Amino acid sequence: MTKNEKCGKVAVIGLAGQSAFMTTHHFPAPGETVSCSSLFFETGGKGYNQAVACARMGVHTVFIGAVGDDANGESCAAELKKEGIDARLIKKNAPTAYAVITTRSDGENTVAVHGGAAKALTGNDLNRSDIKNALTGCDYLLLQNELSEECLSAAFALAQKMQIPVILNPAPAERIPKELLKECALITPNFGEVKSLAGFTENDTPTEQALKHSLKTLGIKKAAVTMGGKGALLIDGEHSCMIPAFSPGKTIDTTGAGDTFSGALTAFLAKGYPLKEAAERAAVAAGISVTKKGAAGSIPAAKDVEKYLCT
Repeated sequence: MTKNEKCGKVAVIGLAGQSAFMTTHHFPAPGETVSCSSLFFETGGKGYNQAVACARMGVHTVFIGAVGDDANGESCAAELKKEGIDARLIKKNAPTAYAVITTRSDGENTVAVHGGAAKALTGNDLNRSDIKNALTGCDYLLLQNELSEECLSAAFALAQKMQIPVILNPAPAERIPKELLKECALITPNFGEVKSLAGFTENDTPTEQALKHSLKTLGIKKAAVTMGGKGALLIDGEHSCMIPAFSPGKTIDTTGAGDTFSGALTAFLAKGYPLKEAAERAAVAAGISVTKKGAAGSIPAAKDVEKYLCT
């Protein structure tokens, strides 16, 4: 912990499950079969990855989610414990979530996810006394859009009742009620997701001014838009600035870079950093993560981020 930092506490409600990673020279075209040069498995999910990023940045982290009564659910519990995360896992009569990630030789990836038990998490689950107790004292609640719409709405309602600011990583960007977007203290979409939220088509290339206007129309107060190798665009009302991408080495795998950024950004905000400074540190964490394979396994520790900041 650096001078003037507070410890901070963050809760993450989201998906945790098993992930299969495969590496190939190119993505298959429709009807095409391609050979993969590597295969490995890792516990993952956007919520899980972001919780790991928060914990590795040094904040007290609570993870709330649903898993199946199966080996993959047991693996999730074991890995969360290993990370020092206060895990509140609710077992459901459904298989634990599963994802297949295909990574191209240049580091780009595609992801397919089966939500399984994670999608069965309900508002009633979140209103359990042990869950509320775990949320007490949190500086932020970090959410994604891998939950059911009912559960996402319940999470926002609970945060409002407990006066916890919500940071939303709107991924995937589909079917997010507009009234929830207005309740966010901050959103952390990628460029494609923010275009979708703002009503632009896939082929549109909106200017910063157009994005700011569209987000303001939606009632969104602040946004940190990740833009891959270009960095991140911070939008705070009428003000905006670019946070440059950090590149300490060759890009190996971009899987989980956005999760690393969202989790690290939330952690540094919980530690008391202003938005711009927190985003600069999160960009370093994300930049380090793409130099390694995998998602959660590539997330650096706070000391590694500080090491690069001091050079």
